[in-house]
Amino acid sequence: MFPKYQRLNTKDVLFLTKKKTYFSYGFFGFFFINQYSNRNYNQISFHVSIKYDKNATARNVLKRAVIKQAETLTKKGLLAKHQKIFITLNKNKLPLLQKEFEKMEKKNIILRIQNYFTQSFTALSKHLGNSSAI
Repeated sequence: MFPKYQRLNTKDVLFLTKKKTYFSYGFFGFFFINQYSNRNYNQISFHVSIKYDKNATARNVLKRAVIKQAETLTKKGLLAKHQKIFITLNKNKLPLLQKEFEKMEKKNIILRIQNYFTQSFTALSKHLGNSSAI
């Protein structure tokens, strides 16, 4: 889990979603802006819609897996500049994701979603102009 100072607050999330600087790749969508110049860290939050699953446990499994992978990727310095990023599931591809994970074990879901997230986050990094994306 990110430390509190590296998580977005409600005000930031509302600002990001209204600003509409949006990038979508695969199963994920990213709202983002450059971080303030006096802050030398990224701020990231993730939301799993109730449309994915009404069961909070299933949503939390997904959320924890993505946050863990986001921590790993940001520690590797995947982003060239510090960003504020709000991550969501791509609502257009949500039925595909639900169908794929329907009969999978929890362990396999975690590995698969982390792999999908790595691909999406790498694409975001390239979109933001970082040439050192993995």
